[in-house]
Amino acid sequence: MIRPSVEKLIEVMKGKGHAVYDTPNMDWNLNIVGIRASDPEPGTFNDTLTVFQRFQGSWEISYYPITTDPSLYYLRHPVNSSGAAILKEGQYKGAYKLDVHNRGLDSGHLALCQRLKPVTVYRDSNRDAKLNLIERKTQSGMFNINIHRTSEDYIQRQRFSAGCQVFAEQRQFADFIRSCQAGEKAFGNKFTYTLLHERDF
Repeated sequence: MIRPSVEKLIEVMKGKGHAVYDTPNMDWNLNIVGIRASDPEPGTFNDTLTVFQRFQGSWEISYYPITTDPSLYYLRHPVNSSGAAILKEGQYKGAYKLDVHNRGLDSGHLALCQRLKPVTVYRDSNRDAKLNLIERKTQSGMFNINIHRTSEDYIQRQRFSAGCQVFAEQRQFADFIRSCQAGEKAFGNKFTYTLLHERDF
């Protein structure tokens, strides 16, 4: 997990042509940015989620350990016949909203869900324990690549992610959702998620 400064994040995002939301006179215009680790380890939470925004005119930032990769069970048993989903780095403008992840199941909870626009994923189809990011094996669509939490039981069984961006720590996830709720109140229920890579820094 890395902790780049707001200034470095903005530099990298602008260098890639990504939007940076900056409204000094209005709080809670959230920039939600994942950073995939250079040494991907499926089944661990070694990636980073940052949330930064103006608050009373000054930048504020939070850092959370997450995983941006499918867990081992779903690498070996993908839910899609084309292979396990691995979110491709990029910016997905207005693709997310606050909604219920796993609606109708016991584990359903409020999360940031991909409900509004397509995202692009790699399809890892060889069913081993390694990530295979092959450019010719990508798909774009509505795949429910949500940002949600998991539990210790799912972690032990390696069934916590079929391609979603996942928090292991409940209190950190609750803090993230509170920020999203403040963002929703200020700017509406539409969020952008940007995924970068550690090598970008």
